[in-house]
Amino acid sequence: MKKYTFIFIAVLLSQFVDAQHFDKQQYWKKYRHELIGGIGLSNYLGELGGGSGEGKPWLLDMEFSQFRVCYGLSYRFNIAYRSALRVSGFYGNVRGSDALSDDVTRKYRNLSFQSKIYEGGFLYDFYILRAKPGHLYNIKGIQGMRSFPIDVIAYGGAAFFYFNSTADGNALLPLRTEGQGLEGGSAPYAPFSISFPAGIQVNYTYKMWLKFGLDFSYRYTLTDYIDDASTVYYDNAKLSQELGAASAQYADRTDRSNPDWSSKGAPRGNPKNNDHYFSISAIVSYNFGNLVSKKTKRPGGKHSFKKRGSRAKF
Repeated sequence: MKKYTFIFIAVLLSQFVDAQHFDKQQYWKKYRHELIGGIGLSNYLGELGGGSGEGKPWLLDMEFSQFRVCYGLSYRFNIAYRSALRVSGFYGNVRGSDALSDDVTRKYRNLSFQSKIYEGGFLYDFYILRAKPGHLYNIKGIQGMRSFPIDVIAYGGAAFFYFNSTADGNALLPLRTEGQGLEGGSAPYAPFSISFPAGIQVNYTYKMWLKFGLDFSYRYTLTDYIDDASTVYYDNAKLSQELGAASAQYADRTDRSNPDWSSKGAPRGNPKNNDHYFSISAIVSYNFGNLVSKKTKRPGGKHSFKKRGSRAKF
């Protein structure tokens, strides 16, 4: 055991020494600007749907069948060897359905939703490990610093996102399913909010200007209405009277076999826990070096050459 511990520490130290050389030579400045594109899958965690059985905490309550395609595009500016700033864009589609749950109360509630997510954010990236150049083929016995092709980046930041929850193609926000804005109802909510993305990227550097990797990102949000469910049931008869039959229909989708279960004031959601969403993506990073290239002049100025056959003057 001591032998393997020593080997592990030696490897880390060697990486640290090489990283110091890489930083000292400031090679990273040649790779300041990166454009990153990604495609993957997104999902959500909230009141509706969830995994089998009773509700579980965090990712354990995830319903795998609800993963949908998502896309990402971002620009990274490396400000130091270990640090970078990133502007990011994200588009995803999240959904949930009580019909997919084995939990008795969720299934009886019978709510569902889907929503597109449009997100723009500002992130800070920290390189836990950073790829560095070396001789091209890492051939045994060749002198010179060996390359290290792996980036491991932890990141976090803030983002602004827009959502528009629907059920059966009907927008839920205008229906005010929890009596938003009505006497004794919930407070109105907006179709946009703040999220706090946090995650990790692992990249393989194929060339110093081209990387392939994976991105795992989780978003904590400041809203509990991505799924249009948060507080309690409102008076269904009053919803129908004030807002129309569609409002009452999508507010209470139970079969009414237990009228007390969805009576006015009964729990429809859990306002103590906000909704979250997350994504897993395959990414490609393209590095286009310094935006402003500098021309290199040869020392001694211009050199003139005589035509063939003429004698050069010294």
